[in-house]
Amino acid sequence: MTTLENTISILEGLSETDLIKIQALAKKLFQSCEDKTADEAVGRFLKPMSREDFMHDIEKSEEEFARGEYQEMGEALDEIYRELQI
Repeated sequence: MTTLENTISILEGLSETDLIKIQALAKKLFQSCEDKTADEAVGRFLKPMSREDFMHDIEKSEEEFARGEYQEMGEALDEIYRELQI
């Protein structure tokens, strides 16, 4: 028997309660993998920064916003999508 056939055979013998527990575990495993993948993707686009650098960027952004120097979210996302060719 192949691994897949063995797995199916085992699953067929389980109760509904046990199948639900296995399904919940599988969801957690895949979510963990998705989270790690998302973190890696974000890490490719963001430079590491110190707390001081982060706070400086926030202050600068607040000043620019107060002067009306900002971009609407939809426009910003459209620009990002174009750059990433999504």
